[in-house]
Amino acid sequence: DWLTAHPSVTVVSRDRSGPYAEAARTGAPTATQVADRWHLLVNASEALRGVVERHQSEIRGVAHRAVHDPAGSPDLAKTKTAPTNVSSWRRDRCEAALCLHGEGLPTKEIARRLGASRNAVRRWVRAGRFMPYRRAPGSSLLDRYLPFVEARWREGQHSATVLHRALHAQGFIGSYDIVRRWASRRRQDAPARSPSARVPSTRRITRWLTADPTSLSREDLAFTEALCSAAPKLKQAAEDIRAFAELLRQNDPTGLTPWLEAAAATDLGGFVTGLRQDEPAVRAAIVEPWSNGPVEGQVNRLKLIKRSMYGRAGFDLLR
Repeated sequence: DWLTAHPSVTVVSRDRSGPYAEAARTGAPTATQVADRWHLLVNASEALRGVVERHQSEIRGVAHRAVHDPAGSPDLAKTKTAPTNVSSWRRDRCEAALCLHGEGLPTKEIARRLGASRNAVRRWVRAGRFMPYRRAPGSSLLDRYLPFVEARWREGQHSATVLHRALHAQGFIGSYDIVRRWASRRRQDAPARSPSARVPSTRRITRWLTADPTSLSREDLAFTEALCSAAPKLKQAAEDIRAFAELLRQNDPTGLTPWLEAAAATDLGGFVTGLRQDEPAVRAAIVEPWSNGPVEGQVNRLKLIKRSMYGRAGFDLLR
């Protein structure tokens, strides 16, 4: 209705939503529709993520080999191995942080590589050595029942819920959290476990596949290369998505048709079908200067204000 009342509109920049396209066709049939380039890149990334999700077996295989074949990928093995003991794991991370700090890496990069918080890295660097975390001992309602619960633990009962129920039958009046914390400490002191692989999320892998290889860390690049070798179809899909992003940057629509024909035969067939249904707007996105940038910027600003004010709007302020 608004477009019908404003016949002077000659260009409509929009995202890929079908209702927006239909509204523009109905209200401004002579206007040029331009698909927003940022939304096109988001759609492409989501399409690639769908392909990544179909290669879980290859992803788990690469992560498993990274742990059990550390000679081939030392950094990846170091960051993907589960801790065998919490205290030794913290010591190892502290020593790794100090080593990276000595190489001149900034705190942010050290924290990213080790999966630690920046504050933890700063504490380690300030101390210059590993400082074990100690909590002052104190009395607990569980103390008088320790012989009983230790015996049950040695018998193989490691469920905090079951232990709390058994303690309650013995007259224990403490809460479940007391038993849960005790069981957690006992597990930390348990014998070392065999290393296990930590599988990266599909969103993270998608980002690695579309990023500039020079911007990736050594372990991320090693994982990406190993995955592309194990999954050729995934590698092809990633190359096609990077080529599509390059099409949007070159301002040359002649390459769109060959790209659509080539990508249609890959695992990106669904994404290609959607582009063909909206091809005039996609082609216009390559050559036209219009975008949703100003609108998206204002939306982002409003969301930032909304989130920063969440919980602060009491009745006094609202009045």
